[in-house]
Amino acid sequence: MKKIDSKLTPSAVSAAALTLANAIMMAGTMQAQSTPAQVAFADGVQKLPELVVGDKRESQTGLPKYTEPLRDTPQTVVVIPQEVYTQQGATNLSSVLRNTPGITFAAGEGGGAASTAGDSFYMRGFDTTNNIFIDGVRDVGAYSRDVFDVDEVEVIKGPAGSDVGRGASSGYVNLVTKVPRLENFAAGTLSYGFDEKTSNDNRRATLDVNQSLDSLPAKGTAFRLNAMWQDNGIVGRDYAKNQGWSVAPSLALGLGTPTRAYFYYSHTKQDNLPDYGLPTPAFPGYVTTPPSPPISWHKFYGLLSDFDRVQNDTCTARLEHDFTSGLKISNQTRYDYTRREAIVTTPGSNTASYNPATGLLTRSRQANRQNSEMLSNQTNVTAKLTTGSWQHDLSSGLEVSREKSYSPAFTSVSLTPIPVNNPDPNAPPSGIPALTGASSDAKTTTVALYAFDAVKLDRHWEVDGGLRVEHYKTTFFSVPVPGAGASSQIAASDNILSWKGGLVFKPASNGSIYAAAGISLTPPGTTFTLSSAAGNQNNPGTGPQRVTSYETGTKWDFFKGRLSTTAALFQTQNDNTVFTDPVLGPIPTGKQSVKGLELGLSGRITSDWLVFGGYAYLDSKIDNGLTAGNNAAGADLPLIPRNSGNFWTTYRLPAGLTLGGGTQYVSATDRRDATTAVPRTMPSYWLFNAMASYELNLHFTLRLNINNLFDQQYVQSFNNNGARFNPGAPRSFLLSAEMKF
Repeated sequence: MKKIDSKLTPSAVSAAALTLANAIMMAGTMQAQSTPAQVAFADGVQKLPELVVGDKRESQTGLPKYTEPLRDTPQTVVVIPQEVYTQQGATNLSSVLRNTPGITFAAGEGGGAASTAGDSFYMRGFDTTNNIFIDGVRDVGAYSRDVFDVDEVEVIKGPAGSDVGRGASSGYVNLVTKVPRLENFAAGTLSYGFDEKTSNDNRRATLDVNQSLDSLPAKGTAFRLNAMWQDNGIVGRDYAKNQGWSVAPSLALGLGTPTRAYFYYSHTKQDNLPDYGLPTPAFPGYVTTPPSPPISWHKFYGLLSDFDRVQNDTCTARLEHDFTSGLKISNQTRYDYTRREAIVTTPGSNTASYNPATGLLTRSRQANRQNSEMLSNQTNVTAKLTTGSWQHDLSSGLEVSREKSYSPAFTSVSLTPIPVNNPDPNAPPSGIPALTGASSDAKTTTVALYAFDAVKLDRHWEVDGGLRVEHYKTTFFSVPVPGAGASSQIAASDNILSWKGGLVFKPASNGSIYAAAGISLTPPGTTFTLSSAAGNQNNPGTGPQRVTSYETGTKWDFFKGRLSTTAALFQTQNDNTVFTDPVLGPIPTGKQSVKGLELGLSGRITSDWLVFGGYAYLDSKIDNGLTAGNNAAGADLPLIPRNSGNFWTTYRLPAGLTLGGGTQYVSATDRRDATTAVPRTMPSYWLFNAMASYELNLHFTLRLNINNLFDQQYVQSFNNNGARFNPGAPRSFLLSAEMKF
């Protein structure tokens, strides 16, 4: 087994010291300790809640590995509370993540059915698609995650390998599930949406019922049921639809006692008519000879016989026990199974799919079937203790997991060419993908030990550190097409060491200044793929990618803790990388880096005035690559905007009227084209959204959202090989009725 050298070098120490000195000169800001809204009643008047994390203002995430308040955590952590994304009418993870800057959404590598489903995004310049967690457990399914049963979405940026293990190069996203509480309530939402470009409307209903059963012999018993149904068109797109339903019952025992147990289950089914965007001739500024005819952006290039079906089942059991106020233990077991099968029609497989001379487009029809499975057990112990004058907040534990993925292979079919500006979704397909007989079956087992300690040296200084030792083994079994040779099995295993550390200075009780560093590793096989090809990143003989992160920043709370702000400078360097060009194949670039600045604002200026926003500047580079072209050393990394930002605010007026709105900005983004050595650029854009809600009484609220208020035409995402892009949603309207009892 290879040994990974994860020592902090003198240069790293010097960099951390330098960034700390820079941080001391920065103005203070801090991220919000936010949580879903709680409705309080007094004298018949509905009062707006403060943004806090549950009933523990000093807690910052739903992860037991973080023992300190956000203000004193030497890392950028963005908590997006349920109140914010509910006001916005956001319903899935991708739409919620637009509330934090530095995240870029992708349309998939080559337009294949396997690579474009679900939540696909980059964070601080690196792919984070496989780093989505639910209650601290990796969620391996390729599907779009709904947030109907999510209390808050936590975005942890920077060094995260010691938190969650392999692959966390630039951070991860954690969804906190709703669980029962010792109170009685019933809430629900009915919503209807439409836009001005298409006839598809959106219909959605959610239910959240909690019942305290504390009168039962088992003290502290409560039951909760969350459910969702939707039949949604895709805003601005003809024919495409997202349909599905989910149900999530949960039971809690021992609430309010030293020993608690939670049992919850979630079942989701989706039956979608998928949309794979527009062909390159419709891209802004794209010039062909002769010129291509005009193409309406709401055109649908799929077929009505396409489908994308998902079934997800998750079972969780969590036990917690408080030995004392300073010593706690928890154990969580989770089983997750996701099945996805799809047949999709894409507007071409590459830029050559369109022939300008004839005006004809050759579409590609592809299929995918994938079964993903995760079985995980986590045991965590937190303890508070004192050694001399130093106070320790310790968190340590053991994680054991097994991840599995099975995918049969299908043929890809090129359909009969059609006029590029006149696709017919009702046309019978000229070919249907078929099973080839080939398949891949992957399994990864992991055993990890970790420990975190936050040491308070005195009232001004604190040292934080985390260490994770992980043994993993990945087995990849490949069956070729019949007659093409024998089956093969490739295995990779290793021991990897990830760590992070930080120094925190507290000049005042409401603020901190910090510097931090850390190392995360991504070994071959992390994405359920191993390869025997030379130069491939997933060849077992290729060393793991090694990401070194530095961050320095300052965090401050204002207005008696109601408003939190943050500012951070960071640098992430990824070594031992292979850049896979869509045309040239694997390119050993060796090193990539991203430097940047991130600002954040969250909370309330007054009890009636909510604000939430952020800004990120990313300077990405290929530090060691080819000698010429767009992939040369010094070139920017593809698909990374240099500037991005978001802001959302609402104000509650007298008589139950709340007005608000927000904006999103993304600067121009390049998609490098290795065939022509000319970058294709996604133009920059501003979006503006508006919201108004009115409380009819204590139980009913009406809300109107107008998204993309000025009907800005923009490109939301595009794929690497340049065959297609996804247009952004035009102006749309969403009317919601919220009920609370």
